[in-house]
Amino acid sequence: HKYSHFLLIVFFMIFLLESVVEIIGNGFIIVVLGREWMRCWTLTPGDMILANLDISRFFLQWTAIISDFCSYFFSPSKGVLLGMMWNLPNVTTFWFTTLLAVFYCVKLSSFNHSIFFWLKWRISRFVPWLLLWSLVLSILISILSFVKGYHVLQFPVIGNYSEKTILNANIRAFQIHFFLPLQLFILLIPFFVFLVSIILLTSSLCQHLGNMEHHSADPQDPRMQVHIITLKSLFFFLILFTSYLLPLIITTTAPISVCSSWFWIREVVTYAGISIHPAFLILNTSKLRRALKKMLHDPESA
Repeated sequence: HKYSHFLLIVFFMIFLLESVVEIIGNGFIIVVLGREWMRCWTLTPGDMILANLDISRFFLQWTAIISDFCSYFFSPSKGVLLGMMWNLPNVTTFWFTTLLAVFYCVKLSSFNHSIFFWLKWRISRFVPWLLLWSLVLSILISILSFVKGYHVLQFPVIGNYSEKTILNANIRAFQIHFFLPLQLFILLIPFFVFLVSIILLTSSLCQHLGNMEHHSADPQDPRMQVHIITLKSLFFFLILFTSYLLPLIITTTAPISVCSSWFWIREVVTYAGISIHPAFLILNTSKLRRALKKMLHDPESA
């Protein structure tokens, strides 16, 4: 018992540390892109998606912290309701990540199909509308989930054992018959689109490498370097996507008590990639790297 309590505290503290790192990292990216937008009143389509993604992740982490803490220190039912509010930034995070992959796939792929030519010239002007529709869809799904969950949790609990049992059964039924199918629908569709985008971009890179070998071109070709850098970033996204998606599906199928150390282990695994990714973006994006160097060398001007 003491050992499990010790594990709970350790992973609880690791989760807090991850949250602080993620909030600071995403906050930094939001500030840098926000200042650029205020200076120019515009952002490139890629930066526009990235800014929305980081805002979504910023709120995702805060809602996760508040939901987990309310479940642990107060009432689990309050944690469930707050967890349904967490659903909005969760869904938008998945869709914005997928939009980023689709955007780079269309812009960088060298396929000769007419659909790709058509998309390549129009994807940039579609980005604001795609972001808007992703947000609207996420809001509608989150409202549906919240209303359904709120209705389930309204069962009166006075203290009678049978009433508590019925409430727990209602929550369990809500998770299995409504929340899990909804989560699978929400998360697996963008995940599938994301995978297709990575496969197409990888195929395009292989095709480009084949053309280079055929024509004995320079291996330091700038276009190939852009392909490779983008693929590295997207494969990091894929690891993040998978490490985030699998624990969510597993624990929605078999819920874990917030008082169990396994719950906090799950939280650490789920948010590990999200906490590391802002640092990856900052170190691999010239604009963000310059802003960080400027802030470290001259904090007042930053």
